[in-house]
Amino acid sequence: MRDVIGAYPAPRVGADGQEVYVVPNQFIKPSQADMSEFLRSLSSRSVQSQPTGVPAPSTILATNGLSLSVGGGGVPPDTNGDVSPTHFIQWINTSWAIFDKTTGARLNGPTAGNSFFAGFGGKCQTTNSGDPLAIWDDRAQRWVMSQFTTGANASQCFAISTSPDPLGTYYRYEFVWPQTPVQVFGDYPHMGIWTDDSTKQDAYTLVTHEFNNTTSAFLGAAFIAVERDKMLTGAPAAQVGIVRFPGFDAYGAEPVHLDGTLNAKAGSCAPFVHFDPSTSDYLFWDMCINWTTPASTTISASPTRVAARTPFVPNYTTVPQLGSSVPLDAFGTHIMYRAAARAFPPGSPTRMSLVVNHGVTGPSDQGSIRWTHFDLAQANQRFDLIFADGFQAAPASVPLIKSIVDEGVYAPDTNNRWMGGIAIDKGGNIGVGYNVSSATINPRLMINGRALNDTDGTLRDEQACTPATTGSQTGSFSGRGRWGDYTSMSVDPTDDCTFWFTGEFYPTTSTNQWSTRICSFKFAECGQPGFKLVSQTPQRIEVCGTTPGADPSWDLLAGTVGGFNSSVTLTATGMPGGTTPAFSLNPINPTPGSSLFTLVGGHNAASGEYAINVSGTGGAITSAVSLQLGVSAAAPTAPTLTAPANGATGTKVRPLLTWSAVPGALTYVVEVASDAGFATIVTSKTVTTNSWTVETTLNSTTQYFWRVRPGNYCGNGAQSAAFSFTTGTPGTCPAGTTLTNVVTYGFEGGAEPAWTIGAPGDAGGTAWSNGTPIASTTGFTGNVWKVPNNTVTSDRSVLSPSITIPAAQAVILSFDTYHSFETDPPSGCWDAASLEAKVGAGSFAQLLAGRFFTDSYNGTISAGAPLAGRGAWCFPPSTGTAAKRSIVDLDDMAGQTIQLRFRATSDTNTAATAPNGMEFDNLKIDVCN
Repeated sequence: MRDVIGAYPAPRVGADGQEVYVVPNQFIKPSQADMSEFLRSLSSRSVQSQPTGVPAPSTILATNGLSLSVGGGGVPPDTNGDVSPTHFIQWINTSWAIFDKTTGARLNGPTAGNSFFAGFGGKCQTTNSGDPLAIWDDRAQRWVMSQFTTGANASQCFAISTSPDPLGTYYRYEFVWPQTPVQVFGDYPHMGIWTDDSTKQDAYTLVTHEFNNTTSAFLGAAFIAVERDKMLTGAPAAQVGIVRFPGFDAYGAEPVHLDGTLNAKAGSCAPFVHFDPSTSDYLFWDMCINWTTPASTTISASPTRVAARTPFVPNYTTVPQLGSSVPLDAFGTHIMYRAAARAFPPGSPTRMSLVVNHGVTGPSDQGSIRWTHFDLAQANQRFDLIFADGFQAAPASVPLIKSIVDEGVYAPDTNNRWMGGIAIDKGGNIGVGYNVSSATINPRLMINGRALNDTDGTLRDEQACTPATTGSQTGSFSGRGRWGDYTSMSVDPTDDCTFWFTGEFYPTTSTNQWSTRICSFKFAECGQPGFKLVSQTPQRIEVCGTTPGADPSWDLLAGTVGGFNSSVTLTATGMPGGTTPAFSLNPINPTPGSSLFTLVGGHNAASGEYAINVSGTGGAITSAVSLQLGVSAAAPTAPTLTAPANGATGTKVRPLLTWSAVPGALTYVVEVASDAGFATIVTSKTVTTNSWTVETTLNSTTQYFWRVRPGNYCGNGAQSAAFSFTTGTPGTCPAGTTLTNVVTYGFEGGAEPAWTIGAPGDAGGTAWSNGTPIASTTGFTGNVWKVPNNTVTSDRSVLSPSITIPAAQAVILSFDTYHSFETDPPSGCWDAASLEAKVGAGSFAQLLAGRFFTDSYNGTISAGAPLAGRGAWCFPPSTGTAAKRSIVDLDDMAGQTIQLRFRATSDTNTAATAPNGMEFDNLKIDVCN
């Protein structure tokens, strides 16, 4: 390498604003039409919305890395790097450099990325396309360098150092992706190192996002492994195994990368990880490798799902920045690089930990960092071998069991956080780095983390990695605010304690003159003796008092790090009345060691939810584990139905059903049927309160039957008696009341109070206008309010005057409408419209689907589009291009002053076929008294 560096200088870069190489990265629209407003509301729970008051470690080293002017070559930089005992290497598009770990001085470079392939021939040598990866293989003491090639015969290039010296010689390999039946381009490749004690699962694992090289159609993610052990010896390429499993619907997945010097347990299959935003599940695929017969290698036919403890909504919007109109890519579709794992010695709090991070939406709709800590263990061996005799047989290849240890969402203010990196040190402390930006601050890099015994679900208070003054990016590339693509977080193998983080920032506001930063930091706790109290059995137990069984118990482990061997004394608080704690061993001595905690009398405790805290104290260290107990003393009794009254007539087609609350009930199953025997269930729902608004529009003037059955930990309780009701005609008053008009708008001008266009935040595309109906639509008279299906990112509103509604038994809003926007079949919307209302001096809030008697929302705005997750109109109405009368329930607004807001949004590019957009006319509000 030393001999060829001079022949491969870094690319030359022009002045700010001059054209630069835009690094290939294909973006797809993330289809996720079933992300509900309910899920969005749940996602705000358990968010860390305040600082802890405990600062994260400050930087040991903070220095500028490569930049567009020093190394350059493209936008964005794809910043990544890794650390060996002697060097930190940073690789950006399209060059790399070596930095001194003490002073931060650049010792070598920048050198073109394809310098690793000098003399190798082919596209690895002659092209330098980027998306680079620099990884230190700690168990082999080698550098692994990789980048892709593009165009025809696209491939992945690997260079493996023959020694720890990054300037020495390298073994080189190229793996060409399929050319038939289509030419495959493997975009956004990310790599991990996986090894096990048997060496049979050893591999360099890779995820690529495959596209048709001709049409750019997304073909799916590919999960790939190449034969690490042979590559380390420089075996001929023909002898090196590769297995590739393409076609996974997993845009943004990561291979699990194993840090440190310890292997996974023998036979542990290599995992890959992503998430399902519609369910808040983490998804794991396990590749069980057979290098003797590579074709016998298997991968999960379907992923293993691990439910997040708290739902999350990915951040599919963009990130604002001070002094720039260009919003930045948020990358909410991805698990961010790297998915970092670490194996620990027997008796540690976990045998293997995995930490991941990704961007989610915070409680103020700001971008936030979600981090999750998993335990990975073989079945029935989670905390094994504390007292092993060394004669346990290695199992055949097996997938690891995954469970969540801890998780959190860091949103201590309204700033946006995204583009994170994460890793875990030998003491179980977690380091996190990320970008922060908002409309009032320039993007900057911050470092953060948590120590082993910090409060669950929290990170400490972030510390600066970048200088006090930074800039913003004003340039747009490939039509987007391209930023970062990734960062990286590594742990120094010298002490397995010091974190190294690198990412992108702008020293001053400019079009494209980005720079990078390299920061190191360390937790004081790392390397010191310590322990953590953990439960080896599920932390939550649910009990039915009438079902025979033992008292609830938990198997607790005092897992140790740093050579801790003091005794640990246990205490418990938060127990139900009438119960007492019992420990099979207290204190735990020696450590590491276990104690069975039994809640004596817990099986017969009173109904309720109990948070039990077990604390362990050893010397100056205290560690606690939170346990949850849910008790139902008996099955619940039958509820009494209250409304609608039995035999009621003129009931709404989306009625509110209510019943008496039942002591001890946790859930209620509500059923609505078209027959008294409930043979034909029209709609049903499991709810946790004693009311439910039917979510399906029932037929008018039709008799229905309904009943409710409560449930708890003892199962289903007694069924209620069945009631019947008969629906009325939408838009008419209940029997015994009279219809009175409050206001009518024909939108023909004159003395009619004016509607106005625009609201705070309105932007993009064509605004609403008052004029003739949309061409080819029928059933409208005179002028209408209308908006087209815009083809740029837009958010456009038209607002009514203030309307005072008198006290009334019922309030009915109705209007004629047509709507058609770009859809995301089968039920999603890329572009859409919805209706909001403001009551008094409050804020505008969406009128949800349950209010609509006719023409309710017919889609859900898809992930990646403005207002993602909202129910909205995007499909044409049932009347085709003819006007549809929409009737809306505003009963709860009687006696109030309100304002209506029709709101249309769109993403970029496609519009629905004509006629498209939305129009409405002949709007009325009537009351019944």
